[in-house]
Amino acid sequence: MTIPKQPKFNFEKLKAEATSPNLEIRVRSFKAYFEQFQEFPSFLFDNERRIDDVLLQTIKALEKDSEMSKPMQQGLEALLNRLPAHS
Repeated sequence: MTIPKQPKFNFEKLKAEATSPNLEIRVRSFKAYFEQFQEFPSFLFDNERRIDDVLLQTIKALEKDSEMSKPMQQGLEALLNRLPAHS
């Protein structure tokens, strides 16, 4: 019995998709990253003083997803807790 090989992590692809101007691509990328690493790739954005606008749009789209898993919902809560406050 052979174990399927995990695909190699591609940082450049992640960065391109997670910061894409296309919201659907970003959401899909965030979900895939979460499934693999149990966190969201917020490190790709400058969130030092406030939440990056693109990241915030992505978070809001994820929050509206009625089919999002409980662990992913908890991951979003954890992410929001460690980011600067947003209005």
